[in-house]
Amino acid sequence: MKRSWFWLRGLCFVIVLVSAIGFADYAGKVVGFDLPDETISADAIIVLTGDAGRLAAGGQLLHAGRASQLMITGVHPSATTADIRRHTGLDDAAFGCCVTLGREASDTVGNAREAAAYVQANGYDRLIIVTSDYHLPRSLLEFRSNMPGVDLIPYPVRTPAPWQDVRGLRLWLQEYAKYTTVQLRHSLTPTAEDA
Repeated sequence: MKRSWFWLRGLCFVIVLVSAIGFADYAGKVVGFDLPDETISADAIIVLTGDAGRLAAGGQLLHAGRASQLMITGVHPSATTADIRRHTGLDDAAFGCCVTLGREASDTVGNAREAAAYVQANGYDRLIIVTSDYHLPRSLLEFRSNMPGVDLIPYPVRTPAPWQDVRGLRLWLQEYAKYTTVQLRHSLTPTAEDA
């Protein structure tokens, strides 16, 4: 009995240690995302809906001429076009000519699929991906899986770091668990890009 308890404690210690190392690696990725150089441009900007600031960042990038088109993926069915336009900060003319609203996606996998269909339909090969910093690692995994060969430029919308905010810690821990699951899924089912 004592021996099995010893091994169980040892296994628990290893799991905690591996999880802590994994979370530290994930956090390093998140804080390591820099805003792309202002001279970098793309065919389109893809914004994943969610946290505050994402739509405004996408609108600013479009207004600055970093791409000629903006797609917002994962727009909730109840969100009006006027609501979305207001959050982007774009005027009616810019919004009308250059913004596509994707209303099919309800999660990150759906975002990647919705964006992939848009990219394929338009023949784009370079994108700026706008989402919250903690969400970027998983988003990039999903987007790369659905769009092998497309150049993805991450654009992090900063959120409170877990060492600054308890809510931030909860968000980052939840996202780390999802990211780890997606990494495992991709390692078991390699994409065409991985093969």
